[in-house]
Amino acid sequence: MVTNAKRAFDANILRASYFLDVHEGTQSGAGAPTKPRRELPRGAIVFAVGAIDAYLCEVSAETLIAQVSQTAATARLRDVLARVQKEVPGLALEVALLDTQRLRLARIHDSIVEYFENQTSQLGAKGVSATVSRLGGDPADVWSVLVQEGHNSPQETLDRWTDVRHQIVHQGKTPRVWRPHARSFISFAKDLVQRVDVVVSGLAQP
Repeated sequence: MVTNAKRAFDANILRASYFLDVHEGTQSGAGAPTKPRRELPRGAIVFAVGAIDAYLCEVSAETLIAQVSQTAATARLRDVLARVQKEVPGLALEVALLDTQRLRLARIHDSIVEYFENQTSQLGAKGVSATVSRLGGDPADVWSVLVQEGHNSPQETLDRWTDVRHQIVHQGKTPRVWRPHARSFISFAKDLVQRVDVVVSGLAQP
């Protein structure tokens, strides 16, 4: 079963590829592109890493909500919910006052997403592993399959491009990003999220 988080990721990673399509489509002849166009491959990396980050937050909330709805909370799940409650002390009362279960679950979902966005670093390989572990899965089920699919050193790949994104967004640097390398990373990001989604969607089943 494909998660809603994965569907949103698919839309966002497609948008990342548009940066590269525009970059390629406006190139005329040999030589370096004009300065504004040089930013497009960097923009693709920023967007792609951001899409992974958003996916990890959203799939955490979606899977935890499914687990809460279907079964008694595990110790891991109770820990996450306790931390969310600590960050949003009025959440329990707010949820209790909502009229329907759908609204209550939606509010809990939003609070979990906000918690992971604000308090937990989801970037890089550690973020992927932490997300899978938090939801009750084994990160090795992600990384080993990616290696089998031909992605050598997938954790290092994600960390390297995450660092490039950090240089661009947080340090204002302009690391060189070639269009073919950016396309390769987008392809990798698709395979990564596809594998994570296979693992965690199974954890949400009753």
